[in-house]
Amino acid sequence: MMKNRIICAILCAIMLMTTFGSLSVFAAEIKDGDTAYVTYGGTVLVTQNPTYSGGIGEVNKGARVTVLEAYVVGEDNRKFHKIQLSDGTVGYVLAYTTARETTPILEAAATAEKELNKQWETSDPDKYQHAIEMTFLSDYIYGGSKTTEGKERNFYAKVPTEWVRHDRPASLPLVGMAVVHIGDKGKIGSVKASFYPGNPPINYHAQRLDELKAIGYDPPFAEKTKTQSNANTAFYVTTTSEFEVVAYNEDWVAVWSEGGVDESRGTIRQCGEKDGTAFTSWKPGVYFLPRKNCYILDINNQVSEPPKIEAVGRATGLLMVKTTPDDTDYVKSGVIKINQSVQIVDATPQNGHYKIYYKKGLYYVESKYVNAQLANTKKPTTRYKAIAAADCDISDGSSVVGAVKKGAAIDVIELDYDGTNSKIWFNSKECYIPTSNLDELTKTLSAEDTAALGTPIGVLSVDTPWGEWGALTYSAEGLAKLKEYRYGYINVDMDKMSEYSEWVSSNNGDINKIHDREWVNVYGIEEFSFDRDADMRDIPGIDPSDIEPWIITGKIYTIFYDGEIRYLVHEDDQHDTFTYYPGNGFSKNSVAKTQTVCLDGLKYNTVAYNIDDNNYFKLRDIAKILDGTIKTFDIKYDEATNSIDMLSFYDYTSVGGELTPGDGTERTAFSSSAFLTLDGVPIKATCYNIEGNNYFKLRDITDALDCRVEWDESTQMIWVIPARTAYDDPDEIVG
Repeated sequence: MMKNRIICAILCAIMLMTTFGSLSVFAAEIKDGDTAYVTYGGTVLVTQNPTYSGGIGEVNKGARVTVLEAYVVGEDNRKFHKIQLSDGTVGYVLAYTTARETTPILEAAATAEKELNKQWETSDPDKYQHAIEMTFLSDYIYGGSKTTEGKERNFYAKVPTEWVRHDRPASLPLVGMAVVHIGDKGKIGSVKASFYPGNPPINYHAQRLDELKAIGYDPPFAEKTKTQSNANTAFYVTTTSEFEVVAYNEDWVAVWSEGGVDESRGTIRQCGEKDGTAFTSWKPGVYFLPRKNCYILDINNQVSEPPKIEAVGRATGLLMVKTTPDDTDYVKSGVIKINQSVQIVDATPQNGHYKIYYKKGLYYVESKYVNAQLANTKKPTTRYKAIAAADCDISDGSSVVGAVKKGAAIDVIELDYDGTNSKIWFNSKECYIPTSNLDELTKTLSAEDTAALGTPIGVLSVDTPWGEWGALTYSAEGLAKLKEYRYGYINVDMDKMSEYSEWVSSNNGDINKIHDREWVNVYGIEEFSFDRDADMRDIPGIDPSDIEPWIITGKIYTIFYDGEIRYLVHEDDQHDTFTYYPGNGFSKNSVAKTQTVCLDGLKYNTVAYNIDDNNYFKLRDIAKILDGTIKTFDIKYDEATNSIDMLSFYDYTSVGGELTPGDGTERTAFSSSAFLTLDGVPIKATCYNIEGNNYFKLRDITDALDCRVEWDESTQMIWVIPARTAYDDPDEIVG
């Protein structure tokens, strides 16, 4: 109830300042010295004398002027106002729009305020009403009297106060945030910010350049930009830029900018950008962005506390984020790209939409294109990962439960189970998709697959002076190809040699690298030998006896790395980039320190061991920290497979003893043979056992959960951000 009252109060304050455009006008007489506003909806000519011609400027609706002489009888005995514009220009405008003199062009500020108060008393706080009204905003636009009321930002250049960066004044209510974009597919580029919503009353850009010259900030090549076409060009902003919104309508978004002064004065701009220096300095104030280029996070949708999440979802198509679940009557607040996660607040659709938590607010997305995972619902082991080859519906066997667009990620439980369809996991239940609509199938392991490897016979650690080279590993398919290509020793068949080179450089997953200071468990060692010049004996005209054998020997290590069973091939005469430690011969010593982990403004102090510049934590400590977030998980140990399973989006079951600080004691960390799985699928996770507890590298866990973790060097703290992806996506939608 209190939250509703606060929102209502804010809306009422906003309404007070933003509804003047709908007022009917019964004006009181304007007096000498009044501040007045243009109420006429068209362009009003400012003339040098009280005549119809001889224009020296223009003013539009909402422009603020000072009345020097209230009524002057001019041409055709019509009444004029003698006024002064914000730039100091003195001229005349007609007092009334008709000969009968019933509709005033100017409205005195005092009268406007009374009318606004009347509107406030009857306004509806439940609607999105943040209209742009220059009667109010004119004090906050470029050169306005209230632009420097907000807190001054640090600024070291010697410039007048009106050029120093300032926060939004308290008298200018916030109605939301805007995110700049160019189209819903996330085109990267820049958008023009304007001085005025529409045709400006003066050439603001020319005024800006004159004022910059007066303070010694005359950008080179700027004079030639003093054209009418640039009169409304304030500055340019890139996509993803965020601004505080103070009003918006169908065409424009009024935003606050703290301002900016190019301290280089244009001297360090790139070649070809010289003209751009004219737009790199602007005063703090309200500026205007095209509505078509702004997603708006309306204040009505924002919440003070994160809500409880009923389900997590994965977008199966491009999702429009809306302020309401209506099909048409909504404000566009953003987009969620295909395969990005969604935090679902209410798993029961409203008008075909899920309510979601998005950028600290409650919004709506179309439920049809969301693959939802309900809390505490066990996900079966999936045997394949795939993507949708075409747009199609998803069925549970009796009805359509959703849809996917081409490129959507799909978890396959059973491939082609009936000869036509494949069984998949969708909306927390078994569903079906035509097998023909699956592409890029990748087989996944299970805990049973890893258990079949048996007990490790040793550890392979990339820790020699040559370790920076890393150690190449191959998939089973890759190893077969390597043998087919004679381990790379192709002397005769040039086509085969070209094929091999292309395969090595293809980065198709057959080959990857264990990096310096990483280690893996070894489950078997196979020796190999071959004659590297054997193919030369098949050259016509060559006596085979002339080619002496050149025997290459080496070993093939069966390992588990990066969530896969892989193979490391090493020739005996190559530099050793790794060391093989048989049995339990590999261990590290480390001190139990206290490490602070921050999440959602909370700080957790827990034990951690730093090994090779990586922090290792107890898995249960990580689970405790993430409990209740979108990345929450529970832990289950399977003795039969020696696997530790992370159950995604399960409430964590505490066992006690979590989040205890370190005691400063040095202990020995032994390599662990335990496998870590996520919903039954093995993942990459380096594990040490310290006094009976398994410790994992924090980043391995957060990577598996697709959760962002960052290190703050200045505070020596770790920040975990569940709602952000583990790494920036180069294809992520911009804005």
